[in-house]
Amino acid sequence: MSRCGLQFVLSNDFHRGLLEEKGQLPSRHDARRAEYTQRLIPNLFRAMGVRAAPGEHRVLFGESGLLQALKAAVLQLETDRLDRCIVGAVDSLVEPQVVAALGQLGLLRTPANPVGILPGEAAAFVMLERPSAASRRGAVVDALLDAPSLTAEPFHRRSGLHAQGRALSQGILETLDAVRDQGARTGLIVGALNGDAYRARDWGHALVQLRMAGRLTDLREWSPAASFGEIGAATGLVGLCMAARGFSRGYARTDHVLVWTAGDDGARGAFYVHAPGSRA
Repeated sequence: MSRCGLQFVLSNDFHRGLLEEKGQLPSRHDARRAEYTQRLIPNLFRAMGVRAAPGEHRVLFGESGLLQALKAAVLQLETDRLDRCIVGAVDSLVEPQVVAALGQLGLLRTPANPVGILPGEAAAFVMLERPSAASRRGAVVDALLDAPSLTAEPFHRRSGLHAQGRALSQGILETLDAVRDQGARTGLIVGALNGDAYRARDWGHALVQLRMAGRLTDLREWSPAASFGEIGAATGLVGLCMAARGFSRGYARTDHVLVWTAGDDGARGAFYVHAPGSRA
């Protein structure tokens, strides 16, 4: 366990936090974060009956937290600080107070608002390690992770400003430029579209900018929200798992997948997933 890491990503509580700032809910945002940061992992391992905690572990929040977790795990493995790192993401937007906050902010899909979101919940966990280490111990490799990037808009979606795809396209280009073939063999995009018009406009603007740069033209797209509803901080990691299952079961129809994610707090990010055995 001393050579194992754990990066645990939770909801950033953005929507409930907005109402707390306005005095419409009791202010608990900072207290919740402090409690999760200090107590969640020890309590989790105690409940599981695991006596030794991982050598390095931390709790992060939101879509930006997921990309921070992936980038940190890659660095820890590449610099030989760890042999393996578990990255997990858990989020739920079906909790009553969260649903109430989404409703008060006008974000839910209703008969009067056909372009809102449907709340969902999900948990996803992956174990990352160097391919050579996995090969030595005879492990089954489900996918190869490559080039996580993290960017952000300088505003959140409730600021009154409209996202025009700048941060999202920048993050995707950073990921594509870091892949060996610069993403030329990309056959599928797994993205964070969720039925929300604000998110769709941001992606549409990003696509225009990407295609003006000659990237990602005429590709198939999957969205985790189509199966699970809006799952917040878990979206990107669920997208990684969808790509891995698509590889193993043959329906991805490609060996090279781009995953992008976006948060209402302004966070944007992307990473690349290759099928095992394909040349990264």
